[in-house]
Amino acid sequence: MKNIARLLNDLNNMSPISAGFWNDIQPMMIEKNRKTGYVFIKPGHIANKAWQLVSGFILTIRTGPNGEEIVAGIYYPNDIVTDLESFFETIPARFKFIAGSDVTVLEIKRSDVMKLEQYPETNKLIQHVAIIGKKGTEDNNQMLRLPEEERVKFFLENYPVTGLPAHYCASFLNLNIESYLIKVEGLMSSDQIKSREAGTNQQNDLEKSGSIAYKIIAFLIANYTKPDIGNTRKIAALFNMTSVTLNRLFIKTFGCTIPKFITKRRMVDAEKMLRNETLTVGKVAIAVGYKNIYHFSKAFKSYYGYPPKQGKPNKYTF
Repeated sequence: MKNIARLLNDLNNMSPISAGFWNDIQPMMIEKNRKTGYVFIKPGHIANKAWQLVSGFILTIRTGPNGEEIVAGIYYPNDIVTDLESFFETIPARFKFIAGSDVTVLEIKRSDVMKLEQYPETNKLIQHVAIIGKKGTEDNNQMLRLPEEERVKFFLENYPVTGLPAHYCASFLNLNIESYLIKVEGLMSSDQIKSREAGTNQQNDLEKSGSIAYKIIAFLIANYTKPDIGNTRKIAALFNMTSVTLNRLFIKTFGCTIPKFITKRRMVDAEKMLRNETLTVGKVAIAVGYKNIYHFSKAFKSYYGYPPKQGKPNKYTF
C-alpha cells in the first residue's frame, strides 16, 4: 500500500487527480516481485499491461543484425513501463521488455486503464507519460552521439545504474564490455565521475554500493598482475566488507566472480605477449602475475584449449 500511495502522489504531481480517480485506481494496482530475466512484453505481442517500476531495472531489448540481443532502453525506479503504442493502439510490440535485475512493480491491466477514461485527468496523465518517454528517448540518442569516454562519463553521472550488470550498460552504450570497463576504470581512477545527489537514504546507499563496485574493479585492473591479488579476503578488507559481500556485489554488478575476472585479464595479456617470439613462457607467466610456470600453463590451457608453448594452433597444417 505504501508504494501505491507513493505512485498516486507522483501522479497527482503530474496532474491533479480527483477523489474518484484516486479511489478507483487503488484496487487496480497490484504489487508484484519478479526475478531477473522475467519477460514483461514479448515482441510481436500486444502490451496488455503497464507497470510502475518501484525498484530494479527493466530493459527493452532489440535483436541485432547477427541475432544478438542489444539493450535499446533502460527503465529506472519510478518510471512508467510499457510499449505505449502497443498498449493504446493494440499493435504488436517491437521490443522485448525484460527484468534486468530483481524488480518490484505496480501492475495495472489495459482494461482497467480504459475504465479510468471517464476521468479527465486520465488523458492528461497519459499525455504526460508519453512526453516523458519521448524526452527520454531524445536524451538517450543525444548521449549515444557523444565520443565513447564522454558517453560513459555522462551515463554514470546521470543515470542510477547501481545494481545493473555492466554488460547491460555496455550494450546500451554501444560498447563491448572490455571497452566499457576500461573507460569506467579510467574515469573512476582519475576522480572524474560526479554522481548526482540522491534524494533518499536508500538511493544514497545504492549509489555508494555502486561506487564501491567500480572502485573494486578499478583496483583489480590496476593490480591484476600482482601474484597475490586473487585473495578476496584481503581485497574485501581494503573496502571494509566481508568476502561474501564483496563477491555478491561484484557478481551482481559485473556478472562474474573476481577470480574469473582476474584470470581473463591475465590470459588476454598473456596471449598477446606470447605472439612476441622473444618472450619465453616463463617471462610471460611472471609478467601477468604467476609465480609458478606450471600453474600459468595449466590456467592458459584451461582458458584457450592449448598450452602456451604451442602458441595458437594453425588450422593450415601440412
